[in-house]
Amino acid sequence: MNTATTEKTKKTIAIQPLEIFVVMEGGVVHEIVNLPPYINVTVIDYDTEGVEEERLEISPVDGDACVINKW
Repeated sequence: MNTATTEKTKKTIAIQPLEIFVVMEGGVVHEIVNLPPYINVTVIDYDTEGVEEERLEISPVDGDACVINKW
């Protein structure tokens, strides 16, 4: 869990990270930049042709085989 300090009150509060799923098939995500510390991005790529079997994972979206990258 991340923390943040509000400018008005100068209190530190716990922030539950927000997770965003980017679902793709084909194409390439090169980079995701300027993410606030409370945002997690998971890229789920269903284009698995030619991917080594040990890189395959189960999609948290639908349970299909995919490649997952996290930022």
